[in-house]
Amino acid sequence: MADPARQASLEALERRCRELGTPLTIQRRATLAALVARADHPTADDLYEDVAGTLVGVSRGTVYRTLDTLVELGVIGRVCHPGSSARYDAKTHRHHHLVCDRCGSMADLEAPSLDAVEVPDLSTTGFSVRDYSVQFRGLCRVCAEGERASSRPRS
Repeated sequence: MADPARQASLEALERRCRELGTPLTIQRRATLAALVARADHPTADDLYEDVAGTLVGVSRGTVYRTLDTLVELGVIGRVCHPGSSARYDAKTHRHHHLVCDRCGSMADLEAPSLDAVEVPDLSTTGFSVRDYSVQFRGLCRVCAEGERASSRPRS
């Protein structure tokens, strides 16, 4: 039985390609499938490694261009934060992220109260908000536990 998230993502890709008259290539399907199979917000290089394991002869450049296309089609999101490579997310609905300052891990945060944040009036800036998400930076559980363990006095 197919994974429901994978199936829904592939159906969304097929629908979007039909709407725009864009070819539905094997590279697009394989790249999206590789992203949906992960929950760690992988980089393009991470996804290249996954796709190269299933599509013989696929190039790094093809995976990079495919990711750009999938973002443009609106079937995946690109998540960026300062000092890090772009990461990719199969979830396109509004959600937020927890980012570890030490190991760089990124986890999804579903928080309806943050979804309801009212965007301030930006008319004087000329900036038009398309969407928003909130990133919380700190230490993930593993890094926080490691920090606590290293700060304990030795006997």
